[in-house]
Amino acid sequence: MSATPLIRTIPLFSTLKESDLRRLESRLVRRRYAGGEVLFHMGDEGGNLYIIQRGRVKVTIPSVEGEEVILAILSAGEILGEISLIDGKPRSATVQAMKDTEVLCLFREDFLEVLQERFDVVLGILEILADRLRHTDVLLAESRFMDITARLAKKLLDLTRAFGIQEENGVRIGVRVTQKDLASMVGATRESVNKQLRVLRESGLLSMTEGHIRVLDPEGLARRIRSVDAQAV
Repeated sequence: MSATPLIRTIPLFSTLKESDLRRLESRLVRRRYAGGEVLFHMGDEGGNLYIIQRGRVKVTIPSVEGEEVILAILSAGEILGEISLIDGKPRSATVQAMKDTEVLCLFREDFLEVLQERFDVVLGILEILADRLRHTDVLLAESRFMDITARLAKKLLDLTRAFGIQEENGVRIGVRVTQKDLASMVGATRESVNKQLRVLRESGLLSMTEGHIRVLDPEGLARRIRSVDAQAV
């Protein structure tokens, strides 16, 4: 099956001509990973850009104690590995498949060849790197100025926007995230996240069944964030 339709949807390559897309596709290498399998570890040699064709991965920074901070959850149509692709240095994070995942790999030499010929692609990769930096800035600000209640509410809303499935009685987050996952996303302990989730359930803002989180009142979650912001002013 041709990967050109998928590549065309990726902003980084959206300006390429059909001939360029076909040439790019000819350089791609398909790889498959089972759920739980690691695509690469932080510190591994860099060099490949990964285009997710199907499945879902999480991008994490592990600690020596075995804990991890989840930086992002990425799904089909998104890319990863762009930092090491540019500078050729070791991976800055670990990426693990959350379910069976299929990716298309573009090697650094082939990508640099594209960059030499198309300045618009250079601008595209700079925009992606800028977005990553802005995201890091936001995470730092949230950890400094938001309490656990606001950070958790915001993360649940972020997950709802990214993976939400509208249902009759609310919006189900279409990716399974454990309390441990949420804790690593918001920089808190599992116990404190468990306590806050219980408060949110008792307040009628969300429900949890069979490992899925369903947001019942998005505006109510948003008010939790705003109320903390107001107190900080």
